[in-house]
Amino acid sequence: MFRKILSLLTLTAIVSCSTNPVSVEKLSSFNLSDYSTFHVKVVGEEEAKVSPFTKSGLKREFAEQLTGLGLSEDDNSPDFIVKISIDVGEGYKGSRSSFRRATPYYRGGYAYDPFFDDYYHQEQSYLRVTLYSTDNEEPLWTGLRPTKYVDKDLKLSQAEIVKYVESLISEIVNS
Repeated sequence: MFRKILSLLTLTAIVSCSTNPVSVEKLSSFNLSDYSTFHVKVVGEEEAKVSPFTKSGLKREFAEQLTGLGLSEDDNSPDFIVKISIDVGEGYKGSRSSFRRATPYYRGGYAYDPFFDDYYHQEQSYLRVTLYSTDNEEPLWTGLRPTKYVDKDLKLSQAEIVKYVESLISEIVNS
């Protein structure tokens, strides 16, 4: 009995860790196979914290992945538009403990309290992809995914771009 419970808990942990970290919203009638042409554009290009190489890499990779699915790129009259936006904003990490110990001990010449973690701000980045209908400019599908953010600048390698785009494309196809 114990082994069955342990096996079930292990399986649940493995499945939950391997899920795609994309938050999705879509129209109930959306099906990618109903469309044949697309146009990709990156919005919010005034953001100085995102590398232009990352922006162009994301645009290029989305176009290649969608073309690989049998869709064709059309800049003049596409069936839908893929808008890629990258948001770099401030987040925060909450504290582990809401109180300070009355008598912290000293380590290395400074007061050290292992049970207190001050609130501090850290920046986070998110990749949002939204498919818009060109007929009525309504959203068809949108996905939000956290991205790696390093050294006050979002610079993604080609391998990271491919990983992020593949995770979003798999969610679009499986919708």
